[in-house]
Amino acid sequence: MGPRDVTLNLLLVGAMSSLTSGVVAQTADPRQLHAARAVSPPVIDGRLDDVVWRTAEPMSGFHQRDPVEGDPASEDTVVRIAYDERALYVAARLHDRDPSAIVGQLSRRDVAVEADAFVVYLDPHHDHLTGAQFGVSAAGVQRDALIYNDQFLDVTWDAVWSSAVSVDDQGWVVEMRIPLSQLRFPAADRYTWGINVQRVIQRRNESSWLQLVRKNEAGLASRMAHLEDIVGITPPGTLELMPYVTSRAEFIEPPLAGNPFNDGARAFGAAGMDLKYGVTNSLTLDASFNPDFGQVEVDPAVVNLTQFEVFFEERRPFFTEGAKVFGNFGRSGASEYWGFFRPEPTLFYSRRIGRAPQGRATGPYADAPGTTTILGAGKLVGRTRHGWTIGALNAVTGREQARLFDGAATTRRDVEPLTNYAVIRAQRELGSRAGIGVLGTSVVREQRDPQLEASLASRAHMLGMDGHWFLDASRRWVLHGGIAGSWLQGSQAAIERLQRAEQRYYQRPDAPHVSLDRSATSLAGWTGQANLNKQSGNVTANFGVWGMSPGLEVNDLGFSTQTDRAGGHAMVLFRKLVPDGWTRERSAWISKWWTWNYGAELQGDGWQAASSIQYRNFWRSTLTVTHARRVWDDKLTRGGPTMIRPGNLGAQLSVVTDNRRVAVLGTDIGYTARQYGASAFTAGTSLTLRPVPAVTVSAGPAIRRNIVAAQYLSTVEDPLATQTFGRRYVFGELDQTEVSMIARLSVVLSPRMSLQTFLQPLVSAGDYGAIKEVAAPRTFAFVRYGEDAGSTVTAGPGGQGLVIDPDGAGAATPFALARPDFNVRSLRANTVFRWEFRPGSALFFVWTQQRRDLDATGTFDLGADAGRVFGAPADDVLLVKMSYWFGGR
Repeated sequence: MGPRDVTLNLLLVGAMSSLTSGVVAQTADPRQLHAARAVSPPVIDGRLDDVVWRTAEPMSGFHQRDPVEGDPASEDTVVRIAYDERALYVAARLHDRDPSAIVGQLSRRDVAVEADAFVVYLDPHHDHLTGAQFGVSAAGVQRDALIYNDQFLDVTWDAVWSSAVSVDDQGWVVEMRIPLSQLRFPAADRYTWGINVQRVIQRRNESSWLQLVRKNEAGLASRMAHLEDIVGITPPGTLELMPYVTSRAEFIEPPLAGNPFNDGARAFGAAGMDLKYGVTNSLTLDASFNPDFGQVEVDPAVVNLTQFEVFFEERRPFFTEGAKVFGNFGRSGASEYWGFFRPEPTLFYSRRIGRAPQGRATGPYADAPGTTTILGAGKLVGRTRHGWTIGALNAVTGREQARLFDGAATTRRDVEPLTNYAVIRAQRELGSRAGIGVLGTSVVREQRDPQLEASLASRAHMLGMDGHWFLDASRRWVLHGGIAGSWLQGSQAAIERLQRAEQRYYQRPDAPHVSLDRSATSLAGWTGQANLNKQSGNVTANFGVWGMSPGLEVNDLGFSTQTDRAGGHAMVLFRKLVPDGWTRERSAWISKWWTWNYGAELQGDGWQAASSIQYRNFWRSTLTVTHARRVWDDKLTRGGPTMIRPGNLGAQLSVVTDNRRVAVLGTDIGYTARQYGASAFTAGTSLTLRPVPAVTVSAGPAIRRNIVAAQYLSTVEDPLATQTFGRRYVFGELDQTEVSMIARLSVVLSPRMSLQTFLQPLVSAGDYGAIKEVAAPRTFAFVRYGEDAGSTVTAGPGGQGLVIDPDGAGAATPFALARPDFNVRSLRANTVFRWEFRPGSALFFVWTQQRRDLDATGTFDLGADAGRVFGAPADDVLLVKMSYWFGGR
């Protein structure tokens, strides 16, 4: 019996175990709770001396979810709830036998830290799917989020509400005022809302709940207690305005002296406004006019040697808030989602809106904008009275031009056309066991410039449908998935560029299932997936199949690095979530996956296993082992013939110490051995210090050593290269070393005032050994220049680059190649001071610096490289921004 048979047998045994696993303890029936009608609103001051708190029904009887699931909470918690026609009020007495041990770590709003906390979860729609979270720490720091898809949290949502805390000799006290204008619910004479309450005691790592949901069960909104008999309220209308003004100064050294567009210092000013309007009781319109996102943290630096674009997370507030409604395509109903090396397309990627201009502007002096101006954007999110959850977004970006100066005259060239972006998402539950959804995107460009018309599609559309079906009434088994199609229209040149793009490579000479059509003016494709989950109990499982046709193209308003792929996987997870003599919880899983292209050639075949343990001292370790067999690779030559992808075997171990402590250390180390002498080593560590409640410091270096047997360099036309279809595919043997560090400092002066700093130095060096070309398709054989077939490698004119003669005295034409060795030294720093001077209104001071130094020696010298990082010319940007919130409270 081989390794593959063992793996498949383990998966089969695990799947059968999950089908027949014993009955686990179920969550108790929902508790029935009541709120008091407040004759006069309580004063939110962290003291329980208001009249309403003497009449409101006390709620207690919390039970632990951690560390000992099901046990009574170690400290008593008593909650009272009241309401009037304008707000919901929450008060809690959190008893503690040792008040001096209460942890009040300060942080910026919505940043999770290790602190005692009190959290309220509400489901005003009482649809068991959606809701809102309102939490406050013992230091008075607020945290809020939206609940979607029953158990997931969208922490980008920021409501305007008030809270106060106080600590006394009995423990601590919380008061909250949540305006009804911040909640969404339909009009009715009498309401029943879902509610749950969580308390965190940090020093004991204890989380206790009013309505306990066990760790081996799925759900949050569907597992709440019932807050009954709320009467005499109506959903309030919502209109919020937040104008802003900003001023920005740039100190950027021009690359050439005499630049007429930049003398080293420039200043800009702007103004805009955000609007929030309640269209109905359950639908909210958000609009932004000329938005500015200068306060957003910079992206980290990367050295990307692949042909694929790097994915960066969206951080701009307008696009992050409520974005989860657009982003769960194919995952509704699922509490866990597994991909296993599937290059899944992101059908909506909001960073396409306002992206860097895509056109080129070259000349002695060029001044091109770094981003595309968003003229305006609107977003409609909420629920209809017929039970549909909808999200719709439309944005218009302006026509962007670059200024060019040739020494005599200034000209302008279009680098981005006027563009409209649109996306719509709708989902609906079908009873208690099924749901359906649709997702559509559209991009329409005004093509006025021939250069842009030849490179960008004029129309790009995508439409998909997804859904889920719970196979049993307990919602333990769920079938979920979706299918979507894309269609683009453009000039022949634009569509040919897409056919040749790295996602599909239609020009591949040995791929009969695709072909390059230079006359095409449209491109169409599809993607689909189906998954079966067992998502509760001590044994869970996931099985999936998926596919992406060669013609799929979603990158105009999505993100995709691969097409022409199909595959499947199977996974079984075993977990024990109750403590024993030496662990608090542990889990292990094993998986198997396969990937093919549409020519039915195997492109991926492997297995992965992992184990995670939390020990009695709250340390955690995770070990992952991955094995991939040798398969075909139809993308290695970047449009050329198929080659062999070497197999590999790798392992990664990570350890994190007790996160309750003042100092928390995390470390990880990994090694992958690849065939043909290649390998990859990674190691990193991170130390987080909380010396005082107001300060958090974290820093950690990381090192990566990558030995690549064949790194793509170039493709050279040569009709004499008959073995490789008239082209030479040039590769190099690469030894790359990279060291980087990410450091963060957070100083919180109050729950509404903070200073945060991000710093990332990076040095990376790539030293190329042998330069070589592919000897024959469907092998991993190469002709090494300067060693094989009489070939030679010499320095180029003036010592610049290389000149390669593939066959020495033969008839092949020599060609030039830029010297591939590289050194990248980068520094990125960002400091943001934020002061919320009144609820919803904020003042920002931002400083951003970038340094970059490049050369081509290929030698790694950490000491010298680090010095050159800080000695490189600095580009500095200073920004001041103030926004002011107008709205009902």
